[in-house]
Amino acid sequence: AIADVRFRIMRSIALAIGLIIATTALFYPLVIRLVNRLSRLSASLLDANLEVIKVLGSAIAKKDSDTDAHNYRVTLMAVQLAESLGLDPDRIRALIKGAFLHDVGKIGIPDAVLLKPGRLDESEFSVMKQHVEHGLDIIGRSAWLADAAAVVGGHHEKYSGDGYPAGLAKEGVSVLARIFALVDVFDALTCRRPYKEPMPYEDTMQVLEAGRG
Repeated sequence: AIADVRFRIMRSIALAIGLIIATTALFYPLVIRLVNRLSRLSASLLDANLEVIKVLGSAIAKKDSDTDAHNYRVTLMAVQLAESLGLDPDRIRALIKGAFLHDVGKIGIPDAVLLKPGRLDESEFSVMKQHVEHGLDIIGRSAWLADAAAVVGGHHEKYSGDGYPAGLAKEGVSVLARIFALVDVFDALTCRRPYKEPMPYEDTMQVLEAGRG
């Protein structure tokens, strides 16, 4: 009797194992296909999101200047600086998004103000400053771009507290915004603009040193 019970148990175990093996053999290729498809869809979604960043960044570049090289330069410099500071990959990804889209809100600024060749008067500067709120509104429509808000909303804040739009000071300004502001000023000083010649590297560094704090 004990032998019969043992035989039935072993047979049940063998059947269960056989069933598991058969089921695995049947569904494994399907699971692999689904995983591969999910990977392709994820890659396509990432590509689409990156295209959105490129399109938005290029759109404002075409309105504000004749090239979007500035966006690429400041993004690359910001990433290099962030890596040298040991920032984690998630924050660097947020920095990339924010750096490339930092001025996207200028799409909402009238050409008479945005493209004025001379110095802006007080009322015109008030209009220009609205590009920060416009930018936050634009990226706020995408959950994927939410972490770009630190740079888009804070790249005109100053460590001293006299920036805009919120007048944040010191550590109240996101480190991502501080990194970007630094490379943005560096790029502005060292590049040729319609109203200025590029500043030599040594002079640029002196300006940055003078503006510390």
